Amino acid sequence: MSTPRVKLGAARFGFDNAFARMPFRFGVVTIEAAASLTLELEMTVDGKRSIGYAADLLAYKWFDKRPEKTPADNVADLLWMVERAADIARDLPEATPFALWRQLDQAVERVALEGGFNRLGASFGTSMIERAMIDGVGKALGLGFRAMLAGDALGLRPAEIFPELDGMSLAEAIPAAPLTALDVRHTIGMVDPLTASDPFEPVGDGLPETLEDYLRHDGIRHLKIKVGGDLDADLARLDAIAGLVAKRGDVIKATIDGNEQYKRLEDFAALMQAIRSTPSLEALYDATLFIEQPLERSVALAGTLDARALEAIGKPLLIDEADGWTGAYREAIELGYRGVSHKNCKGVIRSFLNAMLAARHSRLAGEPGSYFQSAEDLTCLPNVSLHADLSVVAALGISHVERNGHHYFRGLDHLPAAEAEAALAAHPDLYERAGSRVQLAIRDGRIAVGSLATPGLGSSVTPDMDKRIAPRDWSFAMLETKTRT
Repeated sequence: MSTPRVKLGAARFGFDNAFARMPFRFGVVTIEAAASLTLELEMTVDGKRSIGYAADLLAYKWFDKRPEKTPADNVADLLWMVERAADIARDLPEATPFALWRQLDQAVERVALEGGFNRLGASFGTSMIERAMIDGVGKALGLGFRAMLAGDALGLRPAEIFPELDGMSLAEAIPAAPLTALDVRHTIGMVDPLTASDPFEPVGDGLPETLEDYLRHDGIRHLKIKVGGDLDADLARLDAIAGLVAKRGDVIKATIDGNEQYKRLEDFAALMQAIRSTPSLEALYDATLFIEQPLERSVALAGTLDARALEAIGKPLLIDEADGWTGAYREAIELGYRGVSHKNCKGVIRSFLNAMLAARHSRLAGEPGSYFQSAEDLTCLPNVSLHADLSVVAALGISHVERNGHHYFRGLDHLPAAEAEAALAAHPDLYERAGSRVQLAIRDGRIAVGSLATPGLGSSVTPDMDKRIAPRDWSFAMLETKTRT
């Protein structure tokens, strides 16, 4: 297959207001409602007209955690960034998808920094255009995402970004076929109830609410545990989680999310040393696979990680929020990190470049898998955002993925009813009906994703843009009503 030539065109945007069924506390914010932005992007692929879609929550206090910025400011900044990215994309000359992504990546970052935004936010703007472009290319060619990679439909040229990848093929870093099922790594937010005896206000909507519910009802066996930077409080919560798991007799794997709560690695190491010296936490420590970015992003890549702190921690560290630009993971490897998170909101092509870097460094170290990618969730909601993210995770071959959208939001209720029904019809392996609701189907702790191998980026259900709210008609105040508008 020859790599197609693509000309990007007009973009259209629409908002859905998504109201949480239960509060989600991470870092410095608790989210009870969020805006989901859908992008419709026109293009031509070898002269053939096509339309691609991308979507994501405009997650406040993640891309930009500056205290002087309000949640409304954050959402406005992210919308501005995507709109600027769309303007830049429309002016780019016809080229291969990879060449367009590379030009866009550089230009959007420059505009973001000149406008007082940051590189992580710039990556979001680029990634929205990138995902819609990939979706449109796949639909024009009649190819699913993994087939696009196999046929070089994106025109990837990794050595143009990282010369050390010259002579290495993508096939050396990813499986020959996409995974058809993924283990769900369940998020335990900092205010999530663990058992029915915890102080919380029950939702009573028929879905699991407590960690105990999820372990029993969905058969969850992978956990992502968020910590808050308070040693005593974190130890007490970890002990409660470990006690619940031990009482049930479940065999689990876990990751710990440091949530950028630390300025010094030594302070996080103190938590890990305390965990290692507490008998009731021994099994939880042994089950822990890796640590997700404990250091605040301004210092995460400031220098080589302290060797004594790394020894005390005893688990590999990965970057998440610090992965704000295309070369960030390579820089992080040189400082002592082993892993990097995949999130579609940071970029699809970037994740495949990072997969190749991880494979190369693991080979050089003589330890398969010693450098790695994880799959994390910035609350990807159905349809477009979730399908795209799962398609990429399946192609990367990451066997377990953090999922929290089904936990904090109620099924597909945020979508027009016709789109929820269409998703169930097109993806009966991924979704199920529960009464009048369509929701994610989690069985024995896993989700089936085989039906996502459809032309495009897993987006088989076309969003009805007329049912969305145009940016000119949307305001942050709509989220503050706590009711559907």
